[in-house]
Amino acid sequence: MTWIIGLILVAAVLLSFEIIIPGAVLGLLGLLAYLGACLLAGVQFGFIEGALTFILGGIFLGALLFIEFKWIPHTSLGGQLFLNKRVRGKSNAGFPDEIIGKTGEALTPLRPTGLILLDGERYEALSKDGYIKSGKELRVIAKDNFRVVVKKI
Repeated sequence: MTWIIGLILVAAVLLSFEIIIPGAVLGLLGLLAYLGACLLAGVQFGFIEGALTFILGGIFLGALLFIEFKWIPHTSLGGQLFLNKRVRGKSNAGFPDEIIGKTGEALTPLRPTGLILLDGERYEALSKDGYIKSGKELRVIAKDNFRVVVKKI
């Protein structure tokens, strides 16, 4: 009987630490300890007692998880443990189509990527010709999500 209670308490502790250490490893170990306690109760005392352990243990652990995720976040300690702010931002808007065909200058060596200067703005570029020394004149032949594709002139 002490092993059964001990395994359920171990499951409760592991599930409690799940809010501090993310990754679901402790939650999975807690679930295994809980199922082990139910199996041990069924083997030692019979099917009815094992099922009763499953139901009552499930209610106990479910109530514990409810308290952890619904009540604790509204306390001062929970405010430090839980993320409750939104990240605001947007992704890169991309490059205009008019950039294709323009000429620019390599600011850094392109090996095959580097920086180019085009109409007074810096862009990350990918060279289709391989290595290009800095200072060489380039032509934009295509665009990518985050860089332009260039060739030597």
